[in-house]
Amino acid sequence: MQLCIDAADDRPGIALAVDGVAGLTLTWETQRNHSVELLPNIDRLLTEAGRTKADVTAVFVDVGPGGYAALRVGVSIAKALAHGLGVPIIGVGRLELDAWGAARDGGISSGRIVAVHRSGRGELAWAAYRRNGDAWAEAAAPGIAKALEVEGHLQTGDIVTGDVDDALADAAHRVGAAVVHANHHRVVALAELGQRRLDAGSVDEATALVPMYLRAPAIGPQR
Repeated sequence: MQLCIDAADDRPGIALAVDGVAGLTLTWETQRNHSVELLPNIDRLLTEAGRTKADVTAVFVDVGPGGYAALRVGVSIAKALAHGLGVPIIGVGRLELDAWGAARDGGISSGRIVAVHRSGRGELAWAAYRRNGDAWAEAAAPGIAKALEVEGHLQTGDIVTGDVDDALADAAHRVGAAVVHANHHRVVALAELGQRRLDAGSVDEATALVPMYLRAPAIGPQR
């Protein structure tokens, strides 16, 4: 049984999965209160499933980008649990989870999926992934750029997903790209991608795993 933890934003999600299939999930809204709510909700989910932490055989965690405090809490708890239980830990990026979820729920078996996340200051965190049947690969590494720059990277046939506003949707349509959103919480994609990496033997070193912030915290109000 794998424990999946997604605390990248104010709608966290956790799941218990078997062989990459999320069988029991819990999502909720929070006001940046992850440090108080995450562990009790993990205990609640385990109790509902009639399981204990001792039944967990791997921990999968969303490493971001996202809220600084939220990610720190989510990744720290995942690392502590994996270390304490002596089980593998695997971190997967938020943008990859969004892209995977859109490809799965949109029935996309081939092509490039561009995922975006609004990161303030008129900028987007973005990355691109390519699917070809069962093959899945990163096509453009996660980075931060102005919205207009990201629009300039869009290509005919792309699928765009994530925090897509009207301007980005219009830009996508102008170049012949489509906007597709996942129908399920990211934690479902985390169960699937985490299992793929576990099966491939691609696990992380708990002491070295850190959140993917992409830039240093801002000081003062963001515009």
